[in-house]
Amino acid sequence: MLAAILAPGLARADRFDDLRLRWEARLVGPATLDRAAPEVAARLRAESDAAQEQLGRMHSAPQGALWDDIAGFRDPNPILASAAVTSNARRLGQLAQAYATPGSPSYRDPRLARALNLGLDWLLREHYVARRPAHGNWWDWQIGVPQALLNILVLGWDSVPAGLRTRALDAIAWYTPDPRYRARKDGTLSPELETGANLLDKALEEALAGVLRKDGARIAAARDAIGSSFDYVDKGDGFYRDGSFIQHGTVPYTGSYGVVLLTDYARLFTLLAGSDWAVRDARAARIYLWARDSYASLIVDGAMPDAFRGRRISTREYGDRRAGRAVIAALAELAALAPPADAAALRAAIKGWMTRDRTGGPDYLAQAAAQGPSGFTLYERALLQAIANDPAVTAAPEPQGARIYAAMDRAVLRGPGFAAVLSLTSPRTTAFEFGNGENLKGWWTGAGMLALYDADQAQFGAEFWATVDSRRLPGTTTDGSGQGRPLEWKQFPNPEAWVGGASLGSYAAIGMAFSMREITGSQLAGRKSWFFLNDRILALGSGIEGGQGAAETVVENRRLADPRGARLLVDGQPLVNGAVERARWAHLADTRTGSRIGYVFPQGGPLLVRREERSGSWRDVNEHALSQETWRDSYQFLTIPHGAPSYAYLLLPGASEAATSAAATSHGLRIEANDARAAAVSLPAKGVYAANLWQAGSAPRAGKPYVSSSAPAAVVVERSAGRLRIAVAEPTQGEAAIELELAAAASRLLRASPGVTVMQTSPRLRLRIDTRGAAGSGFEAEFRAESRATPPKRREDSR
Repeated sequence: MLAAILAPGLARADRFDDLRLRWEARLVGPATLDRAAPEVAARLRAESDAAQEQLGRMHSAPQGALWDDIAGFRDPNPILASAAVTSNARRLGQLAQAYATPGSPSYRDPRLARALNLGLDWLLREHYVARRPAHGNWWDWQIGVPQALLNILVLGWDSVPAGLRTRALDAIAWYTPDPRYRARKDGTLSPELETGANLLDKALEEALAGVLRKDGARIAAARDAIGSSFDYVDKGDGFYRDGSFIQHGTVPYTGSYGVVLLTDYARLFTLLAGSDWAVRDARAARIYLWARDSYASLIVDGAMPDAFRGRRISTREYGDRRAGRAVIAALAELAALAPPADAAALRAAIKGWMTRDRTGGPDYLAQAAAQGPSGFTLYERALLQAIANDPAVTAAPEPQGARIYAAMDRAVLRGPGFAAVLSLTSPRTTAFEFGNGENLKGWWTGAGMLALYDADQAQFGAEFWATVDSRRLPGTTTDGSGQGRPLEWKQFPNPEAWVGGASLGSYAAIGMAFSMREITGSQLAGRKSWFFLNDRILALGSGIEGGQGAAETVVENRRLADPRGARLLVDGQPLVNGAVERARWAHLADTRTGSRIGYVFPQGGPLLVRREERSGSWRDVNEHALSQETWRDSYQFLTIPHGAPSYAYLLLPGASEAATSAAATSHGLRIEANDARAAAVSLPAKGVYAANLWQAGSAPRAGKPYVSSSAPAAVVVERSAGRLRIAVAEPTQGEAAIELELAAAASRLLRASPGVTVMQTSPRLRLRIDTRGAAGSGFEAEFRAESRATPPKRREDSR
C-alpha cells in the first residue's frame, strides 16, 4: 500500500521530498485513485465549488478580516478570538485543497494560488506571528493553526513563495518550540508535559516541519518525543492494561482525544515508514494491540458509542458515526503496517462494520465519500475500497460477550443484534466534562446511563443530545438535579469508591454505589447493580434516598424514529401515557427502525409511562454551536417512581412481544439479594450466579450463604459441563488482597490468573487474590467441578 501512496512521475530531489510527496498523497489521494468514479468526481466538484464560493467572498484587500463570517479576532470571549485564527487558517486550507487535488475543477487554478498567498501573508502578518504572545485557547496556537498551515505548505509547495513558507515555519516553531511540553503565551516552555492526543498532534507537526525545512534532526526529535506514549499508565492520561484510555486526567476519552491519538499514530507511522526516521521503538508494537483491544472492541456497527466521547457529544458535526469512521480509517491505515495476524483481524472487523452500517445508505463508501470533511479523505477511501474489494477478507461479525473497562468506569455487553454500553463514575473518573463552553448538560451522562444500540442505528445520532431530557437518561436513578452552567474543567466525581465489576464470558456483575453530592450538589444516593446475563440485563437498586425532589429510576428514555408507528404495550395493553400500580412487563417496538425491546419487572411494581415531543437546540448544550436551529424529537419514557428505596427490572433487547410476555411469567432467574450488604442473582438452569458484595461478608443463594469475601467484591460463578469457573474483582481499588470462599467444591485447578492462590478446593473452594496494582480488573480461575456442594462455615467477618 505504501508504494501506491507515492505519486509516480514526480521529481524527487532527496529523501525529504519523498516524505513531503507521501504526505501530499495523503491529502489529495493516491495516484491510483479512480477520480472519474461518480462519487469521487461528485466530491471533487463539491469541494471545488465550496472553495470557489469562499474565494468569491474573500476580501482582496483585507483590513480587519479575510472573511466577514470568521472575523471574531477581537471577540470579548478569548476562546472565540483565538478560534477565529484557526478558522481562517482552515479556510485557507480549503482553498489549497481544491487547488492541489488532481481531478478537481479548481486544480491549479491561478486565482486560488494568488488568494492563498494573499491570505497567508495577511494571517502571518496580522495574527500568527513569531514572538507575538498568544491569547485565548492554547490549542489554537500550538495545534489548530499549525496543522492547517503545514498542510497548506505541502499542498501549495509549488505556489507558496519560499519567504512566506519560512515565515509560517518560524511562527510554528515559536508557538510550539518543543512537542513534549506545553508552551506559555510568551513562547517559553512550561514544565507541563504533553500527553496523549496533544503530544501526538504536536509530534506530527514537528515531523512535518522537519520535512519541509529538510531538517533530519527535527524529524528524529519528533519521532523520539512520542516514546512516552507507548507506556502503560496506572493513573492519569494514557492507555491502561484493561484497554481503557483516559485524557484530561479523569475523562474516558477513547472516542474523542483517543481517536485523534490513533489517527496521529497511523499518520506518523505511515509518513516515516521505510525512511531513515522510521519508528523503531519496540514498545510501538503495543499500538497494534490497542487498535484491537482499546478501539475495535468499542465500535458498534461502525459507531463509536457516546460513553467514550466526553464533551464531544455536544458537537453536532462530530457524532458517533463520524467518530466511528475516523477510527475505522485509522485502523485501515495501521492495518497496512501491522503484523499479519493483527492486519487480518483489523481488516475483517472493518469489512464487517462497512457491511452493517446502514445509516448513510446501502453503499458505505459512496455515501462516506460524498460527505467530504465529515466522511473519509480520498486517501482513506482508497484504503477502505481495497479492503471492500479483497475477496480474501471476510467480514467479521460483532463479537459477543461482556467487557469491563475498570480504569475508566465503563462496561459493554454485546449480544445477538445489540450492544449495551454502561457509563459509571467514581472518585477516579469524572461524571462528565465541561470546558470551552461544551457539554452544558452533561450532569447525568456518567451516572449510570445505559445506552442500548440495536436495530435503530441512529438512536444516539442526529439531534439526540439537543433534544433528549438530559436529566432523565436511560439507566439513571435521578431527582432531576443539575442546573446552571457547570464549572469549566472541574472534576465531578462520585465520592463512593465501590464502582466496577467482574465479567466471565457473556456474564458480568457490575455495581456502583453512588452519591450526587459532588456532581449536581444533590444528596441523592444509593446502590445500583447491572447483571449482564448473555442476551439480557438485570438492573437492581437499593438504598435510594435523599435528593432534591421525587426520585425515579429511568428504565427507558427512547427516541422514536416514527412516533405514529411506535407501539408501547404494558401488560399487553397499549399505553403511551399513564401509570400502572403493579406492572409486570412492557414492550416497545419502533416499526421504522425494527427496534424491539422488552422490559420485565420480576417483583412487580409501579410504572409511569410518558410520551412527549421535545425540542431543543445544539446551542443549549454547546455555547459555540454553529447553528441555533430548533429541533424536535419524540421520546418514550418508562420510569419507576421511588416510593420504595429499591427497584428491579429486566431488559430484553430484541425481544418480541410474545417473548417478553412469556419472560414475565418464566424469566429463569432468581433475585437472591438486593440490600445494603449485597445484590445477587442466579440462573439455576444455566448454572450461573453473580453478586456484588458491597462490604466484607457473604451473599446468599437460595437463602443460604453462597459466596463470602474478606473485602468488597464482584463475583461471577458459572458451573457447567463438569467445570467450575469463577471471576472476581475488587471494585473499590483500595484492598491489597481478597480471600474468597464459595459453597462449592472443585477437584483440580485447570487455569488461574496471576495473583490467584488456591487455598482449598474441598469441601468448599477458598481462594486468595492479590489485588495490588489490579486497578479494578478481574481475576479468573477454572476448575474441574465436583458434584457436591457444601455451605461454607460462617466467617467472623461474614454477615
